[in-house]
Amino acid sequence: MSILRQWLGWLLNKLGLPGFVADTDYRSQQLHAHVRVRRKQLFTIVSVNGLDVYFRRLTGRLDGVGLDPTDDYRPARARGSARPRERDAPVHRQ
Repeated sequence: MSILRQWLGWLLNKLGLPGFVADTDYRSQQLHAHVRVRRKQLFTIVSVNGLDVYFRRLTGRLDGVGLDPTDDYRPARARGSARPRERDAPVHRQ
C-alpha cells in the first residue's frame, strides 16, 4: 500500500494538484514552536510562531505572508539591517 501511495503522490505532484491538509493546532514546549493550519474560503493559512503563510485554496500556490499580532510571535534578533543596500554601496562586516 505504501508504494501505491507514493506513486499516487508522485502523479498528483506531476499534475500540479494541491495537497490536502486538515485544520490542526500543534504546540511543542521543548522547541517553543506553535504550528497552526486553518482552511478558509479562499486560502489555506499555515502559521508558525505567529508568521502566517497564505496559500491559494484551489491551486496551492503561495499568495503572501503576514504576522498574527495575537499570537506569541517573537522575532529573532537580526544581525544587521533588514533594508536592502543601495546599489554600489560598500559592504560593512563586523
